Amino acid sequence: MKKYLCTICGHIYDEEAGDEKTKIPEKTTFESLPEKWTCPICGAAKFEFRELTAPKTQKPPKTHPLSTAGIAVLKDSAICSSLAKGCEKQYKNDEAAIYHSLSKELKESVPKMEGASFSALHQRAGQEIASLIPTTKRVAENHHDRGALRAVTWAEKVTRIHHSLLERHAAEGPALLKDKTVFLCPVCGFIFIAEKAPSKCPVCSVPEWKFEIVEA
Repeated sequence: MKKYLCTICGHIYDEEAGDEKTKIPEKTTFESLPEKWTCPICGAAKFEFRELTAPKTQKPPKTHPLSTAGIAVLKDSAICSSLAKGCEKQYKNDEAAIYHSLSKELKESVPKMEGASFSALHQRAGQEIASLIPTTKRVAENHHDRGALRAVTWAEKVTRIHHSLLERHAAEGPALLKDKTVFLCPVCGFIFIAEKAPSKCPVCSVPEWKFEIVEA
């Protein structure tokens, strides 16, 4: 029997043990799991798992150069938001208010995307996974910047779960959200779709109570 690793949260599916949480009996092969089966910890789709005993190297798909229009401003907005949260933790309320204001102003300055769609988001996420994130990771490694490398690792996991959810939406449509709630981790951006939020974020480990509900 084989074992498979969720490349997003690190959960291991053991064919010998099955999966009690999702009522998968013992000795159920990974290939025979239902196509809609997802990671019981982070909700990632089956394609996000890799075999532990015989890992396979997949060639990244060919992609076009990533358009960065508006992306840099949104990243600055996210950085200001993170700095505001950091100031709040240190009880620096005045500084936190300034960073919150900057974050909001930057975010609102970016024009809305024309013709935005799930397919466009899916393509953008795929491009980031295949080209942008690996490039950023190499730069961080070359500079021995542990902080940047950790941030890129978080970004990769979050982007991959977004990509996974978009894949599921393409396959299931509105049924993906039926009788479920969309939870957002305000720290790293992880999205979780279920009846209740996870006990902690699989990416950055913040507790359940910090998750925000997103109106679907």
